[in-house]
This record gives sequence, C-alpha cells and structure tokens, in this order.
Amino acid sequence: MSVLVTQATHDLIWHRINWTRCHNTVRSLQRRIVKAIREGNHRKVKRLSYVLTHSFAATVLAIRRVTENRGKKTAGIDGQRWNTPKKKVEAIQSVSNWRGYRPYPLKRIYIPKKNGKKRPLGIPAMVDRAKQALYLQALEPIAETTAEYNSYGFRPKRQCADAIEQCFLLLARKGSAQWILEGDIKGFFDNIAFEWINKNIPINQVVMKKWLNSGYVDKGVYFPTRAGVPQGGIISPAIANMVLDGLEEVVKDDKHFQQTYRINYVRYADDFVVTGNDKRILEQVVKPRIVEFLKQRGVELSEEKTKITHISEGFDFLGQNVRKYQSTHKNKLRITPSKDSIQRIQAKIKDICKSSLHLSPTELIKRLNPVLRGWANYHRHTICNIAFPQIDHYVYRRLMRWAKRRHPTKTGCWIKKKYFCIHQGWDWTFYDKKTGQRLIHIPQAIKPQKHVKIRADANPYDEQWAEYFKTRDKNTKLKRMYGLRFKVYHKQLGVCTCCKQPLNMKQVIELHHKDGDNRNNKVDNLVLLHLNCHRQVHHSGLDFQL
Repeated sequence: MSVLVTQATHDLIWHRINWTRCHNTVRSLQRRIVKAIREGNHRKVKRLSYVLTHSFAATVLAIRRVTENRGKKTAGIDGQRWNTPKKKVEAIQSVSNWRGYRPYPLKRIYIPKKNGKKRPLGIPAMVDRAKQALYLQALEPIAETTAEYNSYGFRPKRQCADAIEQCFLLLARKGSAQWILEGDIKGFFDNIAFEWINKNIPINQVVMKKWLNSGYVDKGVYFPTRAGVPQGGIISPAIANMVLDGLEEVVKDDKHFQQTYRINYVRYADDFVVTGNDKRILEQVVKPRIVEFLKQRGVELSEEKTKITHISEGFDFLGQNVRKYQSTHKNKLRITPSKDSIQRIQAKIKDICKSSLHLSPTELIKRLNPVLRGWANYHRHTICNIAFPQIDHYVYRRLMRWAKRRHPTKTGCWIKKKYFCIHQGWDWTFYDKKTGQRLIHIPQAIKPQKHVKIRADANPYDEQWAEYFKTRDKNTKLKRMYGLRFKVYHKQLGVCTCCKQPLNMKQVIELHHKDGDNRNNKVDNLVLLHLNCHRQVHHSGLDFQL
C-alpha cells in the first residue's frame, strides 16, 4: 500500500509542475542572454548562463525534453529509461547535482547509411542527456545570435525547405552563377579537434572536457575518445554548427570578390554548396580557403563527395535534384525529388509490404500512411507533379502483389472487389471493409505548395522577432494539418490550452476529448495538447480550463 501511495505522490508532483511558468522563466533568461551578446557584455552572458543552468525551470524542461523526444526509449550504457513520473521526479535531483559529476561512457551503435556503410552513433546515458539538454538551453541562444545567415541545419525554426528555397533564389535568375561546388566533410562529428572546442565554445570547460573525454563502449570493450563530438548527443548539433560558423565569411571574402564571381553559400549541417560563375575560381581559390578553414578545426573535405558541377548537369542536395534546363527558348531551374530519394522510398514501401503478409489491411494502412505522407510533405515544395503519381503507382503495384500472395488462387477482379474501392473520384483506393480505413493517394492528399523561406537574420530567442515567428509558425502548421486536427488547431490559434505554449509539429501532439468519450469527435469536444500536457490533464486531477 505504501508503494502505491509513493507512486501516486510522485505522479502528482510531476503533473503539478507549472509548465507555463517554467517556459516563461527560461525564455526570459534566454532573451537576456541574446541582449547581452548584442551589447558585447560577455561577463553578463556567463552569469546569465550560470543562472539558467542551475534553475529548477530549466532542469525540469531538460528532463521533459529527453523523455519526450524520439530517443526516449533508447537507454544508455546504464540501461536506465525515465518512462514514469516517479523516475522523472527522482531525476530532478540527479540532474541538478554537479558535485563529483562524472559522465557515463557512450553506448556505441551503428545505423546504415545510404551508401551501404554504417554510421557510428554514441548514445549517452539519460542523466548525461538531460545535463546536456540543460546546457543546450543556454548555448542555443548564443549559437543563434552568432550564427551564419545561410546555415539551416540543426537550428530551431529552420528546415531543409529553407535551404532548398535559398538555392532557388541564388540559381534561378538568368544571370545567376553556373558552377556549383558541392562540399561534404569527411567524418565531421568524429574528427572535430578537442582543443578548438575547448577554446571557442562558451560552455563550462570542466563539464565540456568530461563529456568529450567520456569514451565509448563497443561490444563490451571500452575505447577512449580523442576527437569529435558524439552523433547522438543532444548538444552535439549546436556545437557542430558553431564549429562551422565563419565558413561563409571565408568563402565570400570581400564584397567585391563575391559580386565579381557570383560567390554564394548555403549550408545544411555539414553539407554545403558554393556557387560561382568561374570553375577555376572555385577550384583554385575558394576550395583551398575551405580546406584551410576546416584544417584549423581538425576536419577535412571528403574527396569522394566534394566536386564541382555545372548547373546544366544538375546536383543533388538534401534529397532534391537542382538543375537548370537550357534551350533556345527556356533557361528554367527545376527542383525535383532526386532519384536516390525516390529509390529509397520505393525500397521502404517494398519492405513494409513484404513484412506485412500476416497483417490485416488496416494494420498495413497504418504502417504505410505515415511513410507516404511524410515523404510527400518533405517534397511538396518542389516540382513533384511527376514523382507523386510515380510513387502512387508503385504503391498500387506492391499492394497488388501483397494481395496476390495472400490469395494466390484468386483472380484480379476478386482482389479488386475485396481490397479496392472508389473514393472521392479516385479508383483503386486500398481500404479495409471492416474498419473503413483507407490508404491515401499522394497526389490527392498532398498538394504542392510554395515554401516561404525564413528571414536570414531571424532569431527565435530575440524578443523583437517574437511576433514574426508566431505568425510564421501558425501559417506553416496550418498547411501541414488536415481534417479534424486542422479545425481544432485553427480554433486554438496554434497554442496548447494547458501550458500556453505553441504546438510544435516536431513534438508529439495528441487529441483530448473533453467529455471522455472517444467517439464524440465534434470540434467543440476536442483539444490539441502536448503529450506531457495530455497526461497532466488525465492524471493530475486539476481542473484545466480547456
């Protein structure tokens, strides 16, 4: 009985945290950090960072972040996962305690790359992840304020579509640059020099050295780390961006050089492109500058992936193919889904269908719909009028093969009557007669849309940009939502009614039924909530005005 009381007490403590106040406290300190950086008051930045990293609000938000992101189910070397309110409450003390702190070694795992090789990931323990998330709340405002204008990867409020749109703006005009230097850094995360990080990243050096020198365990054997930041560490992307900040200035040099040779630069994480109207300048001037810049940081260009191509041949960047088609009448830039991207989604569809022979049509639809919708939403800002029907037809072929394997003695007409129907004018719509679930047709469900690129100097941690991001987030999310969620989101003005924070599309967002009846799907009975807020409403017993 006492165990049950203790568990209920921990649940109540975690769900009674005032998340609105925590968000406001952290945001206020982050805005003060940005203001101090702009004023050049580095001592004040250091003091504010200390206050932030030792505050209760930042601590609980760090724990909430690492227990709600995609890696929440992946344990570190200690095997711990904070999947209950009791463990989260107990973690507050361990995360806020820095006395005698010694991080666990990383757990080394490998994930496949598209070229057939494997990428090593270092997975920190939960307590180390939370401490890194805590410091990230202080580091990210600094990184955003000092970041390059044309850097888009691993930054809040920026995405691949912004980088692709910038490529379009740079290359679409008649007098735009014709040559492209495609850059890729060899083993970037694994080779960054420790010395450079310790000298240039504004974080407590004692804590940073402990993280960098924690080592990793691979197949039960401990290995020390002598360079790089772990791919899998929550703070690693921000550090990686700060390592490459300054490359744009080195590439462009002075304004006269940039305008004369049409030198421009776009970067997403460690992949970047440099444009120019002279191949010789890119090869003999720009590339050596990049090599020298990277050498100071302990990394180098990958000769295999770094090349100079003409815009008429086209190049692949972030899963898109960028190419200018030249003729006597037209000189048009076209951005389309790349062949590699199409082949990967086809391979994924094939694997899902092959491994789902024992599943019902409803279960197969639940596996395929998110994959198709996610891929189409990523490419919807490009010229996709050919790729979308191509993938839709490929899905139909795989489904026919799936059905034929389940019913090898049946005819095509019998299969069509059992598994396909006409829905909203679309014939051959795969569905389940029992549940009524239907598979989406990509050209019908996902419409092409023009992407509005983010302002280059926009800073989500600067108070003067608050209204800009509020409007932009609302417009962006409304374009991605559909059905009931669209109506409810519009009614709530894009804000969670529990914690009063924006509903971020990268977070888990759930539908809450006010009357507790999951069958009552009227708009007035539905509320969109964050995952943690939804649990808070159900378990805390508090009377939220939803």
